[in-house]
Amino acid sequence: MKNTKNEWEITPPHEGEALLPTATDNVAAKLESNLQEERDSRKEERFFWILMLVIVGNVPLFNSLTSSWALIPTFLLELILLIGLADWLGVDRVKVLLEKLYAKWLDK
Repeated sequence: MKNTKNEWEITPPHEGEALLPTATDNVAAKLESNLQEERDSRKEERFFWILMLVIVGNVPLFNSLTSSWALIPTFLLELILLIGLADWLGVDRVKVLLEKLYAKWLDK
């Protein structure tokens, strides 16, 4: 007799019966969680490297500016770009700190 049922077909649970996670499901969920943590940490590291380069780049830039009035718009533009970068990379703690710093500069 020929088997007509597809071996890969998953039958839905009967009414009142719950699907229990298998060992494979648990391992897959753990691996997915680990992967997400790794991606988040790499995004944070990328942001901090960019922030460090901006700070190091500001030293010769600010020394070359003759007018102190040119410092303020340059600094505010950098803050806006860093806030956008922190938002894009998902670094929420830094984004909040930069927004507070930006608000403080605008209140002056």
